[in-house]
Order: sequence, then structure tokens, then C-alpha cells
Amino acid sequence: LGLKAYKQNGFISVDDDSESVSKTLEYAYDDWCIAQMAEILNKKEDYDYFMKRSQNWKNLFNYKTGFIQPKKNGGWQKPFDPKEVTNNYTEANAWQYTFFVPQDIPGMIKAFGGKEKFEAKLDEMFNSESKTTGREQADVTGLIGQYAHGNEPSHHMAYLYNYIGKPKKTAEKVKFILDNFYKNSPDGLIGNEDCGQMSAWYVLSSIGLYKVTPGSNTWETAKPYFKKIKIKINGKKAENISQVIATLNNSTKKSEVKNDYPLIITVPIIEAENKSFQDKMKVEITSQNTDDEIYYLELLKNHDYSTEKLRYIKYTEPLYVEESATISTYVKRNEKNSNIISAQFFKKPNNYSISIKSKVNSQYAAGGSEALIDGIYGDENWKKGEWQGYQSQDFEAIIDLKETKKINQISADFLQDSRSWILMPTKIDYFVSHNNKDYFLMKTITTDIDPRNNNVITKKYTAETLPTEARYVKIKAYNFGKLPEWHQGFGGDAFIFIDEIEVK
Repeated sequence: LGLKAYKQNGFISVDDDSESVSKTLEYAYDDWCIAQMAEILNKKEDYDYFMKRSQNWKNLFNYKTGFIQPKKNGGWQKPFDPKEVTNNYTEANAWQYTFFVPQDIPGMIKAFGGKEKFEAKLDEMFNSESKTTGREQADVTGLIGQYAHGNEPSHHMAYLYNYIGKPKKTAEKVKFILDNFYKNSPDGLIGNEDCGQMSAWYVLSSIGLYKVTPGSNTWETAKPYFKKIKIKINGKKAENISQVIATLNNSTKKSEVKNDYPLIITVPIIEAENKSFQDKMKVEITSQNTDDEIYYLELLKNHDYSTEKLRYIKYTEPLYVEESATISTYVKRNEKNSNIISAQFFKKPNNYSISIKSKVNSQYAAGGSEALIDGIYGDENWKKGEWQGYQSQDFEAIIDLKETKKINQISADFLQDSRSWILMPTKIDYFVSHNNKDYFLMKTITTDIDPRNNNVITKKYTAETLPTEARYVKIKAYNFGKLPEWHQGFGGDAFIFIDEIEVK
């Protein structure tokens, strides 16, 4: 689940695993929890190690946009829409995960630029249009702007105003949620109960208490829903806590935050137009702190990366890659280094161009049409974004080889994940042409994967023939159509997922 990449790079990227942002944030909070146990056990070395790792959320925080965003191949994934529900977040979007740093709220406020800017960002979230983009997600319910009470990552957000001395805003938001999202009816919960979390939020918030950072010994307060509250613990006499909560709620002072652990140096950002290129490509490396020094592994022309020749040199200007290469880099600040991260760039194996007649689903564009002929192959984890998805339509594309060539083989890779509505095409037609007008059917392949098979399957469908001269190749894959009665999505429209098209 991306843990290896998290340990090595300080974050999980889109290339490593799906839901990369959510997993990075969850692991960072988990590390903080481990650090608290280490402190109790008086294991200082372990405490420092996990407290440092608990700051890994900073590696995905984009100071320019003010969002925690996905990274791909060393840089920010583009395009980025904070309202878009994607596979980079767990049942949510950037708005609903950006504030999920319960273990380091003072650090999060600082990252936003201070209390005023943090307040403005919270206000923007609650006041934005209550509409998401991207895929439909049943868990994104109970919207106040982009706040989603129907899913757990949002549940602490109303209480964050307390941390900037604005308890009235916390009280206002909490009361609105209590009044509007909990009804005395069979469908009284605004979202999935999820092991009692929705009800627990109501019980605690109606009392006027909430644990923003589970694992800490502090509670946040809001105005209680009741005039008198008694709590009975372990059979003891019920205690009236109304006055205690009222007193705490009137205080804007926050407890001092410990600063007895090492801070991380955030990793550099590798920026390039694409992952693949035709002749050469410019690659830039930046840091979110302009005073940082950046070092990268020297690019050797003979590709001799034996141990004796490894050398990190200071980055001073953009790099230009002319062959497939891996760029490794780190940031140096005050004699301390960040994690080393890497990005891979591939020189395309040909100069072909492609024209796609079908409309790709924006969630599954894989970086554009050229992704189908760039020599980079998607694996079974399609949520990482290397496959193109086409829903409720056939797939059709024409490849221009730029000159007439002898063709004896055409192939295309397809993926099936039936439970996710992704099914193999029913058949595939391969055509060739001299002039892009008159096409000769080279071969038709009827696919052979059972649509009821719930495993994730990838398969290359290859058409072979005697050498045939042509400049243009056309491929048409026929969509499965409506999902049948036996499928849990009965009546829905199936997807075709396709990756690399090869001509030999």
C-alpha cells in the first residue's frame, strides 16, 4: 500500500499506488501515534524518528495553491482541480483532505502563512459552491461548501477555528451540522455510519467536546447542545460537567506545542512537460523554499552509473535530457538533507502520431493521447493513472507512422476489472491504409476473457499477418455496452481501458 515509497521518498506518489495523498496523510498521522508510544516508553531515538516522519504531509503540501496535492514522477500532477474527486484521494477531493493533519495543526497553520490566511482558507472551504467534479462518490454527502460531513476526513474541520482564536465560528459550524445533518428518521444520518463515527460525532459535539487529535490528552470544545450534561464513567456517580465545558469554551488560549523533535527538509519538485519525449526535453528542479540548495545525480553521457562514478552536483540551471534517463535529486538546508527522490523520463521509441476519434474520460486520460504510443506500459493497478478509459462508446484511433513501412504485427493492451465497470472490448478490428482514406481490414479479434471474472486482468491482443506496406494503422475496439443483470452496476455503461498500441 505504498509504504515502501513512503519510507524511501517521504511521500507516496501517483506512480507508487492509488489514493496516494490519503495514504501519505494517514501514514504521517500513524507515525505520530507511534511516536507518542515511544515517548511513553522513554525511547527517545524512536520518538525522534517517527516524529520526523509524521511531518511527511509537508512533502505534498503545495505552498502556491494552499492544497495537499498528488505528485507524479517527482512533480505536481497536472491539471489540478481541488473539487475533483479522483483516485488520488480516498472517496474525497483535495478540499476534504487538505486539512487532515491532526497531529501537527500548528505546523499546518504555519504552512498556510499564519492564522489569518488559515482562517481565510477554512472560510473558503465552507463558503464554496457545494458541487464536486470528477467521479460520482456516494460518500461525499452533507456538504457545506466543500466540507463533507458524510465522510470522516472532514469531521474535525469545524473545530479548527479554535486553533486560531475563533471559537464562535466553531460553535456556529458545529450547531449547523447538529441541526441539519442529524434527523429523527430512518435515514437520519447524512452519510455512512462507518462503525459508529457519525453517531460518535453527534454525541461528543452535542456535549460540547471533540477529540481533534486522537492519541493526545486534549479536547476541543464548542457550545453544548444541552443546558446540563452528566457523564457516568465505570459505574461511578454521574458528574455534572456543564460548567467545566462552558469555562473551557470561553477560553481562546491553546496549550503550548512541544518542539523537541527534528523537522524534515521537504523534498524538491521535478518539473517537465511530460514523462516521455521525442528528441529532447527540459527538466527543472525547484524547492518550495527559495533559499534551499538543490543537488542532483550527474547525468553521465555513457550511462555508466557504477558506484565509483556516482556524484551529486549542485543544480544551477535547467537540465536537458536527450536519452531515457532517471533524475535523482535532494534539497540541502542548513547542512541537513531531504529525502532523495527520482523521476524517470523516456525517449519515445518512434516518431508516430496518433489521432483518437473517441472521447476519453477525463479521470482516466493517462496524460494525453500520446500515452498510447510512448513505450510506457501500465500495470494491473490502473488507479495509478497509466491507462486511458472510454465509457459508453467504442474506441477508435488512427496512428500515422510518418512513412510507408512493412507491417506484420499490430497489438494493443487492454485491462479488465469487472467490479469497477471496466470490461474487455467484445472484439477488436485492426486496419491498415496507404492514404488515410482507404482502409484494409487486417484482422478481427474476438476477445476471450469472461466478463464475470472479477480478477484484474491485462491482455495484449495481437494481429499478425504477412508483411503489408502501409503508413496508417487504425484500431477499433467495441465497447461491452450496458452492464448485464448479474453485475452489481446493472444498467450502467461499461468502460474500455487501453494502454500501449504497438506496430511492428
